[in-house]
Amino acid sequence: MSVGRALCASCVCSVVLAACASAPATTQHAGHASASDTSPAPVSIPTEPAVRELPRVRVASGIANPRGLWRLQDGSLLVAAAGTGDPASPNTGELLHLTDANGDGDYDDEGERATLVGEQPSKNILDIVRRDEVFGMAGMAEGEGAVLVSLAFFGGPSRIMRIGHSDVKSLAVDEWTTTHANINDLTYDPGRKAWFGVASTTDEVVQLNQGARSERVVKIPPLASGQDPVPGYLVHDPLTGDLLVSLFSGSPEGEEGGEGVELIPRAASIVRVKPETRAIEPVITELTVPTDLEATPEGVIYVIEFCDAFLDPVKTRQDMEKGASHGGFRRFSGRLLRIDRMRGDVTVLARGLDAPTNMLLAGNSLYIAEGMGTPGRLIPGPSAGGAPVALNGFIERIDLPAP
Repeated sequence: MSVGRALCASCVCSVVLAACASAPATTQHAGHASASDTSPAPVSIPTEPAVRELPRVRVASGIANPRGLWRLQDGSLLVAAAGTGDPASPNTGELLHLTDANGDGDYDDEGERATLVGEQPSKNILDIVRRDEVFGMAGMAEGEGAVLVSLAFFGGPSRIMRIGHSDVKSLAVDEWTTTHANINDLTYDPGRKAWFGVASTTDEVVQLNQGARSERVVKIPPLASGQDPVPGYLVHDPLTGDLLVSLFSGSPEGEEGGEGVELIPRAASIVRVKPETRAIEPVITELTVPTDLEATPEGVIYVIEFCDAFLDPVKTRQDMEKGASHGGFRRFSGRLLRIDRMRGDVTVLARGLDAPTNMLLAGNSLYIAEGMGTPGRLIPGPSAGGAPVALNGFIERIDLPAP
């Protein structure tokens, strides 16, 4: 197993939320399957793609490792928070409901956050990967009126629970299923009427079944340099009707080898998986540690890259307390890419993202969860001189131009 796969592993169980509303039809997760037998030619990311940075608005701050996101019809947000990763307080993960009660465009005011599920396990796995990586609640998706929130211990197993029914104000929790795999992310396929997930520690795409074990769809083979592929996120592709899977890529030294900073730039990719034939086809190549992705019926893919370099590995919590440190990956070096598969165009829409892990396309807005790591510790800031700032988990919104 590669060191990279730990970043893509998630936490303790998978939670299904039946929400009172789903996102607009332009949101990828709610789109219908078009089931095309053909796919556009693969797109390689150029070394210097075009840049068209869009304004970013911070809509929520001070969340301990925000992960999966879902926007309800009333504009409120469901947010999975992985927690602090502090071994002295191991159950800090939670599922939040954020409401902009005063209409000021953010969810940071008093009374605008409610905890739907609290005291979920949270763990920092720096002792394994030598990077400041916190795990707990993770990916989130919608299908048939239900919202799934994934959690999985590194290496599994996962438990899937359903939270709520038709009214977000009166949520109840019941178990949906359990599975041996660590379900880092999941998606609903409306054409096949099925849920799928990725297990990053075993390099698998699996089908999730209510009340039954998951079934392997495909095991993704090693990459060209021999490192593990580390499938971290997936999404239903409304253009082809199949699944798009981001391969974070791992270290050639393996999970516990090296110093934790050996991951290869531009070695990662997004692949298309067809469940019936188990075929795996390249879609986007020459990415650097991609995390979450979204896709549109018009053939556009949005993908976030976690960082551009791995620096300052840490072996102990004491290492992180010695002063400002990147903690294993360059802070504020992530970016958001827009790839038009039909035209082959690649555009950078955002730079300087801080360790972005999860993303949601809702209508014409993208929401990005940032700030992986130990909350409050000092990290090099985004300014030119890198003046230290306290690590902070936050969510930014980017409004996309009209088509």
